[in-house]
Amino acid sequence: MNSFKKYSLIFLCISSLISCKDNKGEKKEIVNKPKVSSLNFDKILKINEYIYGVSDYGDFFTTSYDNGIIYNPKQGNDFGNLVTFLIPKDFLFFQKHLKHIKDEEYKPLEAYINKLSIEEYKKAFEIYVIFVDKKYLIPMQGYDSPYNYKDNYQTDVYQYKNNSWQKIESYIVDSDEKRVKETQWRSDFIEKKTKKNQITFFDSISKLKIDDSWYKNYIVSLDSYEPNYSYNYLINFSKDSAYIVERPLKDLMVPYQDQDTLFLYHKKCLLSGSNYLKNKQIPEVKIVKIKDKYYVSSEVFDLKNSISSKPEKYGFLVSQND
Repeated sequence: MNSFKKYSLIFLCISSLISCKDNKGEKKEIVNKPKVSSLNFDKILKINEYIYGVSDYGDFFTTSYDNGIIYNPKQGNDFGNLVTFLIPKDFLFFQKHLKHIKDEEYKPLEAYINKLSIEEYKKAFEIYVIFVDKKYLIPMQGYDSPYNYKDNYQTDVYQYKNNSWQKIESYIVDSDEKRVKETQWRSDFIEKKTKKNQITFFDSISKLKIDDSWYKNYIVSLDSYEPNYSYNYLINFSKDSAYIVERPLKDLMVPYQDQDTLFLYHKKCLLSGSNYLKNKQIPEVKIVKIKDKYYVSSEVFDLKNSISSKPEKYGFLVSQND
């Protein structure tokens, strides 16, 4: 029996060596697998107020772009330096809360968000905490920031998911080059998450049925302050495409019906208000059906200094339907 054990052990060692030799030349890809953490970031979610933030793919709320919530045990943060991000689970969140956005001013919306409870945050948002543990911090007396990072440190990302905090990604800083790139890594992470929400939204609405009554051309005629001149916009909406004829589009608009309202979303313009026109992009179009009449609104028509026509309650009346 002892002899059998001896030969079995030798066989296992040889097999292990062969396996190592076969894999020696392979390049292993490092995968960040979510790990349930013993850390509970609930208590820091209400330490600092949230401000409105913008990315290329969607908007969000954050405690800051810099150090955010600085390590301060007396004020409740005994973890380290961290920044919290709230990304709406509902892609239409900002559209549904337009009553809190006044004249492109987001302060009322920020005030609304800061009154929500932690449980309401968990229900409405994907919550991410970008975190540098206190063990990587060095006290800095007499500076604007009371702490600096050690030469080598690690930045971790935690997400609240499935009723727990999970570490989902990490970035190790062990050189000056990586220290510079760490800031961009943070930004790229948020871009990636907001883009994921965008893709999920458009994938979902592309599968929804649109009533046949919506498929038609919508013509909006707007009078100009200049004599004998008017602005005419043709919105072509068929089962194959949706676009504003007078505007060059990088891609077609995607329809979404909510009862008697039809939204046409341009994928590259994500509900950021006036940023559409500043970026020379095309905004979404909103069409409301009231009995047998249609009303259209869009920032394309927001020509306050050029048109004398005034919108009605639901938008500009469509003058002709094909």
